[in-house]
Amino acid sequence: MNYLQIIKQYKSHIASSYKLITNEQISELPKGKLFVSKKYDGLFCCLVINGKDKKFIMPSGKEVPADAALTKELQKLKIKEDIIIAGELYVAGTETKRERYADVHVALSTKKDTSMCFIAFDVIQSQEENLDTYADKLTYLSKIIKNTKYLSVIQAEELEANKIEANFNKIVEQQQNEGLIIRNDRRIYKMKRNIDLDLVVLGYTLQEKDTVRSISLALALENNQFVHVGSVGTLGTDKQRKELFTAVAKLNCPSPYRLAASDGSLYQLVRPELVVSVIVKDIQNELSDSTPVTHMAFCMQADQLEPLHLTPSVSILNANLSEIRHDKQPTSADCGVQQIERVGFFIKDIKTDVKKQISMMQESSVIEREVYTKSGKNGTAVKKFIILETHKEKFGYPKYLFYFLDLSESRAEPLKRDVRPFSDIKLGKKIMQDYLDKNIKKGWGKYE
Repeated sequence: MNYLQIIKQYKSHIASSYKLITNEQISELPKGKLFVSKKYDGLFCCLVINGKDKKFIMPSGKEVPADAALTKELQKLKIKEDIIIAGELYVAGTETKRERYADVHVALSTKKDTSMCFIAFDVIQSQEENLDTYADKLTYLSKIIKNTKYLSVIQAEELEANKIEANFNKIVEQQQNEGLIIRNDRRIYKMKRNIDLDLVVLGYTLQEKDTVRSISLALALENNQFVHVGSVGTLGTDKQRKELFTAVAKLNCPSPYRLAASDGSLYQLVRPELVVSVIVKDIQNELSDSTPVTHMAFCMQADQLEPLHLTPSVSILNANLSEIRHDKQPTSADCGVQQIERVGFFIKDIKTDVKKQISMMQESSVIEREVYTKSGKNGTAVKKFIILETHKEKFGYPKYLFYFLDLSESRAEPLKRDVRPFSDIKLGKKIMQDYLDKNIKKGWGKYE
């Protein structure tokens, strides 16, 4: 049985099915009894038991060390059936400090750790037949996991929606926990406070010639460096979008980096001088397989915004622009990483190295390139197929890249693209041929 694949699929499904809400959106919750529990600031992990093993596995494939007190206690569970249980690794907090995600990473690298705990909240797979409701699952978990020092089952209280606000005030506002998990048998909600961040504008796209569509944002690091954290398209009224254009357009600067928006258009990059306040519903610091989120870091050199390299970062989710902060400076003191740390998110190993700066690396070379065009009443459509050798594999980049670019101004989304990394040139050429066969039909002519 491929346990890791099952775990990855579950994590991906749960991550995509969460609905983020704030305590001001309680009216959006369904009627009837809901299971409400504290959201732990930890690391998703699964307990896997079969005839041979009892272990904790993360979506990355990493396991909790065998010498950890948590793993040793797991071996004492008297369970004979095959089972996969979803839960959270965490390090218990104190009266003045709640548990923190970063503490788990420290515990995982500590020999004979005695601080790490596991709290179970769902049954992914079991031989038990009657687990149709979440209440059934909690009852089942409580039978097989007796609360001990390191293993426990989530404490979920059944409440009507109109009782949840008081619960939120107690657990989140008073006890300073990260949030609540609210669920029934059909839907899962994550309720948290809004997160206010001051971020630096890196670029913008246009809705009209003088109206901003979206802005790209960054945290400020030391030494006048910046790391991308995402973009915001909810910018207010047309008047506010025009005012924002007035503020950012005068900061236009050249850059060798091409940052694409969700619609395929490219951001006009700017000098990182303008600070804006945004309201964020959530922050993501790892992907569904538990690998860190990475984004490009930048610095200003000779009046040009230079890309440095990818570095661990975060992604802001469901963000809205609040205001331009003319009273703030684009520095680590005003717009730095400490903002996200205050709300319980951490960037592990965030660091930059000018020796790995992209512009200082050897340029990529074109291995193969084919361009096709097709004329129509709305203009000429273009499709490009390119294989590049990056010459940057020692810096962690793939040896080869295949690019597919599809431009048609008659479409609602004019520019479409796809990028495929690979290490075997034969595979790359096969990928390119497959794209050619699929995309070049009658009416397309090769452009020489």
